[in-house]
Amino acid sequence: MNRRSLLRARFLRTSISVFAFLTAVWLALPKPPLLDGISFSQSIRDRNGKLLRITLTPDQKFRIKTPLRDISPELVRATLKYEDKYYSQHPGVNPVALARCAVELARSRRAIAGGSTITMQFARLRFHLRTRSLSGKLLQITRAIQLERHYSKAQILEAYLNLAPYGRNIEGAGAASEIYFDKAAASLTAPEAVALSVIPQSPSRRSLFRDRDNPSVSIAQN
Repeated sequence: MNRRSLLRARFLRTSISVFAFLTAVWLALPKPPLLDGISFSQSIRDRNGKLLRITLTPDQKFRIKTPLRDISPELVRATLKYEDKYYSQHPGVNPVALARCAVELARSRRAIAGGSTITMQFARLRFHLRTRSLSGKLLQITRAIQLERHYSKAQILEAYLNLAPYGRNIEGAGAASEIYFDKAAASLTAPEAVALSVIPQSPSRRSLFRDRDNPSVSIAQN
């Protein structure tokens, strides 16, 4: 066997070993919680389903648990468009965005804003991760892959839409729809869905009606 063949065989063995190791790690990743342990508001409605009152959670949030089937497809589409248009295709991380982040980390030792997938964003929210450092970003990536290992895309998207920040102390599409538009998440129109979908990117700056409360905000805070 000549030197080139020997190197090729060695590379093949190494590649198989690395693949086997990564597969073993993937299979061994423990199942993390999705929304287990997250508190949700209690909602009081009239006989027609109109919201009369919503309570604060123990962590002082307005958060209504809402299944994905009860969230407007318009909001789902808008969220995917603005937050993660390749959501159905990636394994929890976007390789292109990850490469940009790696370059920036190598240059400044800080992670750049943006580029996170919905799975990564949910991991940051769910596990209270600080993702501006290299170690924090790596932990976020690991958590995202771990989530994708055990849950379907629909399950992760549903969990994200129940925890996403929509300004003030409002979390989740269910509470945001009721407080901002006085309607259930299933009834959002396309313009309303777009208005909500961009808030999680900058919840403190893009919160709706910053200078005045709508009636549902007053109801919620009574």
